[in-house]
Amino acid sequence: MGVHDYRCSVCGEPASFECGEDTGAPCEETGFGNDEAVLDLFFFAAPEAPDSPEAFEQARGRARRFETKAYGYDWGDWEFQPSLNYRYVLMGQGDPVGVWTIPPYEERMGTEGHPVSLDIPAGERVWVVNYCPPCHALFAEGTPSASAPCLEYLSAVADHLGMEAQAPRGRDGKGPFIQAVRQRVARRRPVRP
Repeated sequence: MGVHDYRCSVCGEPASFECGEDTGAPCEETGFGNDEAVLDLFFFAAPEAPDSPEAFEQARGRARRFETKAYGYDWGDWEFQPSLNYRYVLMGQGDPVGVWTIPPYEERMGTEGHPVSLDIPAGERVWVVNYCPPCHALFAEGTPSASAPCLEYLSAVADHLGMEAQAPRGRDGKGPFIQAVRQRVARRRPVRP
């Protein structure tokens, strides 16, 4: 449970890495990553809401409003806080890309956990782009990281996005690759007037 209840739209299943670049040791995946998620939420009028992740990329400029919300996993309650049931209410089955729509909550759905703690007005639909915190900061916000991202982490990003040919092979390739990923992520960011 926990962080692997969802898929990051950039790196897939979030992981943490131990970087050995400075010491010459190999970089290694060391765990499941961060028990948090950052959601970019796009609110659409129901008749204008897209019907697939691909259609979402084209329609995101029609969203009525946009919010970014952070969620964290509470191991004591075994759920995301604020209430967020990724596995059933949000993701649906087999979400491959970390982009989905939130269906209106109905008591009869019989989901485990609680309703999504998100006010969705009648007549609106919400599309979500899901990120792990490191991917949101580096690729969506464009925040420079305190230390250069690990090559193993960037390779995981390249693998998930199908960008293996562009994956950096050394330190010099990191900057261009990060820029290429930011351009790709921009297709799922809000359209600013």
